[in-house]
Amino acid sequence: MKAAFVRAPFEFMVKDVHLPKLSSHDVLIKVKSCGICGTDLHIARTQAKEWEPFGHEISGIVEGIGSDVDNVQVGDKVVVESGSFCGKCDNCRNGRVDLCINNIPNIFTRAKNEALPMGFAEKIIVHNQSVVPFDGISFEEACLVEPLGVAYDLVHTTGIDLGDNVLIVGLGTIGILAAQITKLMGAKKVIGANPYRKSKFSVSRKLGVDEIIPTDKISINSYKFSEGIDKALVTAPPSVIPEVMKVMNYGGIIGYIGIDYSEKKLITLDANEFHFRKLQLRASYAVPALYFPKCLELIENGVVKVKPLITHRFSLKDIAEIMKETENNGEVIKAVMINK
Repeated sequence: MKAAFVRAPFEFMVKDVHLPKLSSHDVLIKVKSCGICGTDLHIARTQAKEWEPFGHEISGIVEGIGSDVDNVQVGDKVVVESGSFCGKCDNCRNGRVDLCINNIPNIFTRAKNEALPMGFAEKIIVHNQSVVPFDGISFEEACLVEPLGVAYDLVHTTGIDLGDNVLIVGLGTIGILAAQITKLMGAKKVIGANPYRKSKFSVSRKLGVDEIIPTDKISINSYKFSEGIDKALVTAPPSVIPEVMKVMNYGGIIGYIGIDYSEKKLITLDANEFHFRKLQLRASYAVPALYFPKCLELIENGVVKVKPLITHRFSLKDIAEIMKETENNGEVIKAVMINK
């Protein structure tokens, strides 16, 4: 079978690999779809010093199971959690699986430790705890459950309430999905902020964003907000946080998931302003991956729409071309691999 590998900066290789025999808790999956994530782009830019497998937004069909697997059967359609919770640590036993720091099983660490392929491949092996069955939606829709879970965690962490005016900074996949969930939670108005991109502005408008600030033409704190911002969801790099603070209402909450690995990861803010205006900054970090059943239900019921976000579809052999396209073309929202 074939699998894709990456080495920084932006070198790719598709080669034949052999999978090992399944262990007792393993599941063999024929990969049907896998989406390109910002993490994949980061790995391709700088992180992969040697050839590494990649891809973690995965849906497929179960082709084989180990002797102790009892949650799925051969033929089931499944999505894959990139990282789960151990169920054994104090946080897990106290009911806070979201705070599990062991993050086991994890397809990233297992792929590295055992030289296994990841999502950009024809087949993969994962622990049965990482698979979640689904039905009623397409494979390409199902592979967006992983980023939808990230968006859900961001909205949940920020605490969107009925009647909130919400600012979403960064209208990529996570931002647009978060906008839809925010509307479902009863937000009064959703305002997006992003450099002008025709595809992102068009899809955002169709999926619930009421106003959009083209940040390449006007700064966020120069925009005339009619009622101010109660909650902000930041999916952009941390450098925007001080600017977002300035447009928050008294007692406003900023939820944040953006990452920067350069010196721009450091920000300076006025702590007195933060204090006297009773602002809050909350970190959303969707590890372990959670909420897959809920997110599958949201897609299946049609209340969250993911297909409009898929702007590019490709085959495994074209992985190098589409990764470079996703990196360089701001009109790409979500590119999804389709395996026949």
